[in-house]
Amino acid sequence: MQRKDSAEFTLPDRSQPSSGHFRRGPAGPSTERQGGGGRVLLSINCAAGSDMLETTHAFLSSYLNNRFRPQIAQRLSLAVYELFANGLNYGSVTSDVMLELMQSSSLISVRVENDTIPARVQMLAEHLQRIRDNAEATFLEEMRRSVSGGAPRAMLGLVRVAFEAGLPLELTVNGRRVSVSACCRD
Repeated sequence: MQRKDSAEFTLPDRSQPSSGHFRRGPAGPSTERQGGGGRVLLSINCAAGSDMLETTHAFLSSYLNNRFRPQIAQRLSLAVYELFANGLNYGSVTSDVMLELMQSSSLISVRVENDTIPARVQMLAEHLQRIRDNAEATFLEEMRRSVSGGAPRAMLGLVRVAFEAGLPLELTVNGRRVSVSACCRD
């Protein structure tokens, strides 16, 4: 059994390009083909609710800074932090949260997948729609809620990715499995 404060880091086999994602299985990571994508640069699995956010973010920030130009690394680092924080905070403890860093010929993307309850899926979809409709207004609204400290709790993370970093957000839902991704041009 995996400890709550542990994570599994996977660097894919560079000899085989991937258009899918890695999923931890009994025999270790294996590629599951899906449409789109590019190649997986890095895949991280850990338990929802774990305290791996800061450690994982520090590792990935260093990795991004060594691999990409500073402007790209900073934007992706913000996306890693906010998307992974959401996955860890709102994911179901019955399944792992998966973070992936992927690269295609012109795009670099961060994707976080986790299971959650239907009410959270609906809340996430509505929040992302508000961000798409007007990121700046949503950012200002969430900043006001953050400063006032009232209920409901401010949802500032995703809007920071869209507004501050200028990265588009994409939501994919498959039953209870939620995937949120952000990408930027290389």
